[in-house]
Amino acid sequence: MAATTPTATRCGCARPRDCVDRRTGRYLTAVYWLAAGEDRSRVSTGAVSDRLGVTPATVTETFAELAAADLLDYEKHAGVRLTERGRAVAGELAYRQCVVRTFFAAELGVEFGADEGYQFGYVLPESGVENLRTRIDHAPGDCCTERAADADCLCEARAN
Repeated sequence: MAATTPTATRCGCARPRDCVDRRTGRYLTAVYWLAAGEDRSRVSTGAVSDRLGVTPATVTETFAELAAADLLDYEKHAGVRLTERGRAVAGELAYRQCVVRTFFAAELGVEFGADEGYQFGYVLPESGVENLRTRIDHAPGDCCTERAADADCLCEARAN
């Protein structure tokens, strides 16, 4: 059964691209996964730099943009923490990434990386994401399972 709550109610946007562009959404999602995977509230610039394969200066610049948009709480030398709004947007993007990756792996036997999953999930409309989710054998809040080598499928339930 598909979720009936539109994305706008979950993250304050009609679509994630209404809140963030694809590039900055990658940074939010990286912070989301790193914070969840490490059980820590703040994520360092270096950790995001390593994860995304970009320079620390680029990460710092993007953090400043995301902080100005009230999506991150950024403290120099202390790292970042997602704001409530940032967590909602990042959670939606992470959920979409998980649904796409889980669908392709479970239904088509095709596995690909987090970046590709993010890109597919970002551009799919809400109905497309939910259509994929209904085709896999998981409840709406449990679309993904933890994979030993892949912390990018640590999905938490979305708020409905």
